[in-house]
Amino acid sequence: MHQFFFKKQLVLIGGGHANIQVLKKLCMNEYNSLNTILISDSYSAIYSGMVPGYLCKDFSFNEISIDLQRLCYNAGATFIKDKIINLDNKLKKIKLKNNPSILYDILSINTGSVSKIDEIKIDKKANVILVKPISQLIHNLKKIDKIVEESSKQKIVIIGGGVAAFEISFALRQRYSQKVSIKIIKEGNKYEKNLNLSTISRIKKISKAKNISIHHGKVKSILKSELILHSGKRISSDISIISTGADLPKWLKKVPIDKLDNFLAVNNYLQLINDENIFAVGDVMTLQRNKITKSGVIAVRQGEILKDNIFLKFENKSLKKYIAQKNWLYLITTGKKTALINYYNFSFEGKIFWHLKKLIDKNFMNKFVLFKNDMGEKKIHNFKSHSIESMYCQGCGSKVSKNSLKSYLSENNLNTKLDDSTILKISKKELLQTIDHIKLFKSLNPYIFGKISYLHSQNDILSGGGKVNSLNVSVGIPFSEDKTEKFFLNYFMKGIQSELDNDNSFVTAGHSYQTNEPGITIHMNGYIKKKLDKSLAKTNDLIYLSKPLGTGYLLSAYFQNTNLISSKEFNTIIDYMLLSNKEAASAAIDSNCSVITDISGFGLASHLGDICESSKLSASISLNKDLLINPNLDLLEKFKSTGFKNNYQSSIEKIRYVDLRREFKILFDPQTNGPLLIVINQNFKENFEKTFKEKVKRTPILIGKLIKKQNTLINII
Repeated sequence: MHQFFFKKQLVLIGGGHANIQVLKKLCMNEYNSLNTILISDSYSAIYSGMVPGYLCKDFSFNEISIDLQRLCYNAGATFIKDKIINLDNKLKKIKLKNNPSILYDILSINTGSVSKIDEIKIDKKANVILVKPISQLIHNLKKIDKIVEESSKQKIVIIGGGVAAFEISFALRQRYSQKVSIKIIKEGNKYEKNLNLSTISRIKKISKAKNISIHHGKVKSILKSELILHSGKRISSDISIISTGADLPKWLKKVPIDKLDNFLAVNNYLQLINDENIFAVGDVMTLQRNKITKSGVIAVRQGEILKDNIFLKFENKSLKKYIAQKNWLYLITTGKKTALINYYNFSFEGKIFWHLKKLIDKNFMNKFVLFKNDMGEKKIHNFKSHSIESMYCQGCGSKVSKNSLKSYLSENNLNTKLDDSTILKISKKELLQTIDHIKLFKSLNPYIFGKISYLHSQNDILSGGGKVNSLNVSVGIPFSEDKTEKFFLNYFMKGIQSELDNDNSFVTAGHSYQTNEPGITIHMNGYIKKKLDKSLAKTNDLIYLSKPLGTGYLLSAYFQNTNLISSKEFNTIIDYMLLSNKEAASAAIDSNCSVITDISGFGLASHLGDICESSKLSASISLNKDLLINPNLDLLEKFKSTGFKNNYQSSIEKIRYVDLRREFKILFDPQTNGPLLIVINQNFKENFEKTFKEKVKRTPILIGKLIKKQNTLINII
């Protein structure tokens, strides 16, 4: 029996043009014994080559961005959205802002650079937009749009004289026409060395034709409505866009590793010269013996070497040398579907070159379009230096190593004695108990999954009118050792602990084991605040949901690579699963509620049917888009979770409907940390809705009411 056994951990920092090529390789190849993690502060990677076209409104956001969560899913990698705080390359440890630290065996840094602003004094009231990282420019585009819309003849000043500054100025002229004035402030009179004289002349002529003035000087400070140059000259500015040279992110500046020209110094294999376990590519690095321009074109080329060298390094094989290009093709967007070409001494402008640029850019982006249900069989690789267990014991031998367990306990100031049991002092209060198990969603951050697991179990305690007191937990992590074992154990437990702290509850006992199906089992205890029972519903009681439905089919759709759901919408699904129902239950109890149940694996129809059967009543409900996390009904019609069929078969005979609405299938969709179904006496309607809004900061969803018993339990109106 073959099982995965992760022995090494690869961590990719940043979704830059090179790291994404490593992930794409993992979409086609499976390296046994390797656990891969991507850390990025954004769900999307922006392809810089298409940004001018986006500014010109030639391309949509989806056309210029790569969905990192989906890419990780297809690559078999874990995606963690977070910012880096620090890197300890001695301990091989990465400290994150919102997630626990991560250890690595091999690290690849491809974050991109930030705009160099340390020599410019910026007033807090100034409207300043940074071009690097490029995601900031995209994020702030709406801000620029709003300023331009509010008043005509806004003054935009672009600080910097590289190709990017001119492309942005041309694109903004196309976007805003003559509604704005545009100036470029260029330090010195030199242009990039690979631009020929004809291209430089064309850039100047295009700028003049588009009424874009070029000023020479160095910016000293940026005020609310003007810039001051070192020469003392003042230039009016409503929006200042900084497209100056590149700089290292602050956290990288603090890391005690060798730097060259203030960037990470790397050898010809793209490894740090003083740490062969760290690769650095793109704008953050400088080659030890060959200085190169920092651009997306260069990063793409480096990615072609990086995606091989990382895996050669794991196999202890000879690495490939990166040979920097001495010259390369420039295709500079100059306006609406026009571009300027520069290659050695060749220089022309026209629509044909825009179409050439579009073809090249689209070919690159199409490599990461994963909107296909069948990605094909992956090629399996076994690292020769890392033997894979052909059989791993499923009995006591599948427990997590004692070292990893004690390490977690000691780091979190918990009992390291590993006692067999815990003494609990039970008061005279009645005790609620429940148990739940859910499996880890592929590629999902296990820290977030730990939080979701807790909240999913918490719903059962809330439905019984209780408050969480304590829990026992059993975590199943992938077969692994060392850093990967610690990663999953730490992330699962820290996620659970973060929600435990919110409830002032604690872990009484735990178990950990290794498995091919990672997941979390929680046995939760709670004290009853108010006894609730499904049999206590009355005729004309109102039926509410605490939040919308849809986690089952939406997750299924996303992980089947449909283009009907984006990374942003996936993030919305996760956000709903991270919403606790605690305050919703509190609002219900404050409004004299006596019946609550949670909508979980069996779906809305089953759980509402249980209340009807227990109370000897029927329910009359309406279905509309307000019930759904995602209002796109095509998703609901085309996708089903694995539990849908069983839910449908067990509940369909209990339902009567006149017109089969498109929302009908939501009745059978299984939910992970879904909403509470709350029954409220109609006399308390106003009080409940007011209290709910105060506590939960949103409005409860009214779906119907309970009626006298009919031939069917649920009637759709």
